[in-house]
Amino acid sequence: MPASAGRTVDVVVPLARDPARVARCVKRVLESRNATPFDVIVIASDAGLARTFSASAGAGDARVRVVDARGVTDLDGLVDRAVTLHGDRDVVVLRSDADVHGDWLDRLAAHAAGPFVGVVGSFADASVAVSHRAPDDANERAGDASIAALDALFARVNHGQSVTVADLRSPCAYITRACLSAIESSRRGAVDAGDWASDLAQRARDAGFDTRIAADVFAGGDVASEGFRDGAGRDLLQLFAGRVAIARLAASPRPAIVFVSHAWGGGIRRYMDDIAALVRGRADVLYLEPADALTVKLYSPHGGHPFAMWFRLPGDLPVLAQTFHAIGVARLHFHHVHGLPRSILELPAASGVSYDCTLHDYYAICPQYHLADVDGRYCGEPDEAGCRACLGGRPAQWNLDIAAWRQALGEFVRRADRVIAPSRDVAERIGRHLPGVSIEIWPHPERAPQIPPSPARVVTLGALSREKGLTVVAACARDARARGLPLTFRVLGPTSEPLPRWPDASLSAHGSYDERALPQLLAAEHADVLFFPAQVPETYAYTLSVALATTTPIVASALGAFIERLEGRANVRLLPWNATVTQWNAALLEMARTCAAVRAAAEDSLRAI
Repeated sequence: MPASAGRTVDVVVPLARDPARVARCVKRVLESRNATPFDVIVIASDAGLARTFSASAGAGDARVRVVDARGVTDLDGLVDRAVTLHGDRDVVVLRSDADVHGDWLDRLAAHAAGPFVGVVGSFADASVAVSHRAPDDANERAGDASIAALDALFARVNHGQSVTVADLRSPCAYITRACLSAIESSRRGAVDAGDWASDLAQRARDAGFDTRIAADVFAGGDVASEGFRDGAGRDLLQLFAGRVAIARLAASPRPAIVFVSHAWGGGIRRYMDDIAALVRGRADVLYLEPADALTVKLYSPHGGHPFAMWFRLPGDLPVLAQTFHAIGVARLHFHHVHGLPRSILELPAASGVSYDCTLHDYYAICPQYHLADVDGRYCGEPDEAGCRACLGGRPAQWNLDIAAWRQALGEFVRRADRVIAPSRDVAERIGRHLPGVSIEIWPHPERAPQIPPSPARVVTLGALSREKGLTVVAACARDARARGLPLTFRVLGPTSEPLPRWPDASLSAHGSYDERALPQLLAAEHADVLFFPAQVPETYAYTLSVALATTTPIVASALGAFIERLEGRANVRLLPWNATVTQWNAALLEMARTCAAVRAAAEDSLRAI
């Protein structure tokens, strides 16, 4: 029987801000179905918050008591005030983002009944070690129904299971009265809301009590991502989360497909992501990749039912096969073998799942994958002796010679239901070494990229410091990026301090140069506008002389020698030295359009000749 059997438990919800959120939390508690009797204690940091909460919550439930703890603003102090209300009761502390369902309190109380258990937390949304994210979209919280369903799944799959942890990250903490009495003397003062549960676990441990996570309770709150410090607890928690993930996938009406590849990313990962996007809604796609030389990681990369599980091969091949059957894996798709244990080739037979192979490179015939020699050039596809010599200095993975490699990979590819290549050239090259293999040519499913119009190229000449307008150039580049203006900025010279770069701003710097090379360097830049936003009066400016030798429009500060040197010249705009960023960029765009119009007219004239 739970430690609290027959006794009322105080469910404490601190209220220091956001009364509406606290009201939602309390509503969930009151709607839950528990045999354990409970009262809800809302401990408010001031009378105004208490009144607002009462209005939003709808006063009237006899189980809810609002306590005015005016002057106390930290979470630790608010909880201390609530704990002292009933000296014989166990206490559950809920953060306002906790979302509880069903007989959650009965399940927590059952775990708290164990010997020397002082604190029991729940699984939650976002912490690393206690996490199991509920939503179908990994970037958004699930709706209430999803959290309730997920809690019910945790309750069924992990019934009665819990694990001792050294640290607690949970929006929900059940604390036994025995533990509270023992840690009373060890109170160390206020802690912030993010550290309260962790601090509680430390105090309980110091007093000789365990902190546990109830694997059959999911409270749906957002928790900081630091996770747990103890590896054993982390492993068990991942196991419990993995069980739920498998159960969710098993309940999916869609078949599951597992993509097998290396962990490098790159073009293969892009292809896998593109294919996964194409079948989304018709299949659940999982990825299997190497974690180390003997371990593979099975995980969901795109939300949906996020989880990760690790298997050590070849010993765990039967367990991995059982996992496939539990999830409902209908097909394997091999994209590469680099970094994977050799026993990965036995996976289709061990699981009884059919498979396809896509040949993104030449791994089926070349242990170097790209038909490259030691210098990174095309090897010419020599005979077997030449390949042996190549492998002499660069051994193949799995310690295979060229004959054994081609036999193992060749047999594997031949047994595939479909062998796919992205081009005829790949199919023909591999076909010469694996005669009789039918290779289908499937071009990669690319969408045509949307190429935006070419932006105007704004170039500033010479060493750029704050006095020369460095902060103006940086601000203009940021503004152009933020507003989507067709401007890109280039400093043809060194800078006195770092500048913002992509993606914050389309801005780059050439660095130092020989002064005599500046005309040639400027010609290579193909500038649309030359920019001189000096913030102090210039006395002359040799770089302006180079600019004036071109026909490129100029935008400059109306300050110092710039005024007289640019007076009366065409394609020049002078602005006050302290013009706004918006004004600078408007002038740059106007002059860039002028440049474009002049160039278009010149091209028309040439075509007319």
